[in-house]
Amino acid sequence: MIFPNRLYLDKDRSKIAGVCAGLADYMGWDVKAVRICWIVATAFWAPVMIVTYIVAAWMLDPKPGSRFARDRVRTEDWPTHESVTPSYRFADAKARFERMEQRLRTMETVVTSREFQMDRELRGAGRP
Repeated sequence: MIFPNRLYLDKDRSKIAGVCAGLADYMGWDVKAVRICWIVATAFWAPVMIVTYIVAAWMLDPKPGSRFARDRVRTEDWPTHESVTPSYRFADAKARFERMEQRLRTMETVVTSREFQMDRELRGAGRP
């Protein structure tokens, strides 16, 4: 499944790992502006920004279609941008809501069960 507005690493335009280039592509901003903002933010919050950059570089997938993408992502399984129609997007959203509904039903079943209530009462019995 393709996500047209998903954050990827853009290693084709990268300086270090491609996080700033990917963020610029995702937000529709200039890469230089994102890099300057990152440098300014790093001047004030260095540990947070450096750790965030490292985690983002580790967690994000390379942009599909880039020359580095074949190392981590199989892009041939993804539908092309032209094949992602509004009906496809609605079907994807409907499937996500159905999965969330099923998870919610499972949680409701657990929370309303007798065992859950009994465990809750037993845990609270020792408290004053």
